[in-house]
Amino acid sequence: MDAILQQLLAFPPHPPPATPPSDAEYDKQINIQIQHLNHIPASKLTAPVPGGGDLLDIIDPSVNTISYLYVLLAQINSPSGKQKAGSTSDSYAPVTLLWLKTLEFMERFDHIQIRYVGNEFRRLVEMMAAKARLVSQPFAAIPAIRSAILRVDPSGATFTSSHLIFARLCLEARAYYDALPVLDQNIYYFPTSTNKAAQNNRFPYFCSDHESSSTFITPESGLSAKLVYRDHLQYFLYGAMIYMGLKDWKHALFFLEVVISSPVANNASKIQVEAYKKWVLVRLLYKGHPLAVPKTTNSQALKQYRALAKAYDALAEIFDVGIKEGHDKQRLIEEAQMSMQFWDSDCNRGLVRQVLEAFRKFSVLQLQSTFAALTVADITRKTSPDPSDYAGTGRYVVNLISSGQLNATISEPSDDPKSWIIRFSDPTSGPLARSEEQQHDALVKQTRKVEDLVRHTRELDRRLSLSKDYIGDAKKKKREQNSEGGETENAWTTQGEGFDHDEDMMADL
Repeated sequence: MDAILQQLLAFPPHPPPATPPSDAEYDKQINIQIQHLNHIPASKLTAPVPGGGDLLDIIDPSVNTISYLYVLLAQINSPSGKQKAGSTSDSYAPVTLLWLKTLEFMERFDHIQIRYVGNEFRRLVEMMAAKARLVSQPFAAIPAIRSAILRVDPSGATFTSSHLIFARLCLEARAYYDALPVLDQNIYYFPTSTNKAAQNNRFPYFCSDHESSSTFITPESGLSAKLVYRDHLQYFLYGAMIYMGLKDWKHALFFLEVVISSPVANNASKIQVEAYKKWVLVRLLYKGHPLAVPKTTNSQALKQYRALAKAYDALAEIFDVGIKEGHDKQRLIEEAQMSMQFWDSDCNRGLVRQVLEAFRKFSVLQLQSTFAALTVADITRKTSPDPSDYAGTGRYVVNLISSGQLNATISEPSDDPKSWIIRFSDPTSGPLARSEEQQHDALVKQTRKVEDLVRHTRELDRRLSLSKDYIGDAKKKKREQNSEGGETENAWTTQGEGFDHDEDMMADL
């Protein structure tokens, strides 16, 4: 056992050397350690240590991450910890000691070392999620997997199979707020193989200082399982449904638009059709009127969406006409009841119910585009289901103002709500007007987003320039230009000095 323990603690060396090793030396040492660990029998890793306990009580997961992971996996897969089909009584389940050790590892592992054992790390994530779902406790795995995703890639910029596992767990557990630290991160990359020779010239080792997580989260690293087209569609649909649970219609709409505007070869997938149906309803809840589909949506797919979602588009049209022309919502209710079988079969009854409830709110908001002020009596007559319920309308409007949904002020000349006056404000005045400091903070935040987008765009351009297709096409064009006596101009620069983005990017703000 002493020899095994000595081998497990061999990397990194302790005490650490006075001079930190170079990337090349670190890479060499860690690969030697992995080779040695691969030759240690599992029975040795699960054996008790003299004096009681096991190896997990001795190894520090934040220091000897790889050794700890190997021992942890060996114990999970041992006869006492192995998951048995349909079994909930083994020693690897929520609240057991082995489960708690897994939680500790997910919170403390070294983010550099873990890049070298991507397959083993991914197996641990998958086993943890599978066990939590097996015992109907999906929430038990959520904090650990969330921490693991963000420790591997704090930017959250590269999509992995762990993202999909995490989103599904959060949706099943209805842990909507717990999903936000991962969902709120913008995804810019998918694990793809590039020109390895060119890539290795810039980032030769996993331990190198990588500019982007996309250069070490690759198919070869094992940090993500092999992804197929439907994986990202499912992730964004799950994410949209989580945002719907939070009534965050803005982000839900964006996630749904990612799904419906994704490329289509021949026919739209069932996931995309489902996303379109939800998108039709969510846009009403977000803006109160239909919105145009993203310009990048495939025209053939759009025809298929509309053919399969006629009931949804009809409901949206009645909603829009009713708001603009000041109709009551009776026609909307009748349409919703007539198509109830569609809402139920698509599991969208809850969204439709919220659309019906939102009709009154947007009817009130629509008034500010026509009137500068109205009495509660007028608003009641135009928007309330009960034209004589002045007190109810007064409370409803006060709630819209206090919750920040209506930019208006209220005057109460008497105790009778019928006489109250609602004065609508433009965006530059009223309770929702932003101070100069708030406007400045918003501008700074938006500027950072643009800079972040530009940085990732440059990285995407660089990766594209390393692809075989790009290089082959560039060589072909160069030969054609040389044969014509022309000069070849390199449109892509590594640092982006030749990319004048300020005017174009800021024009979209």
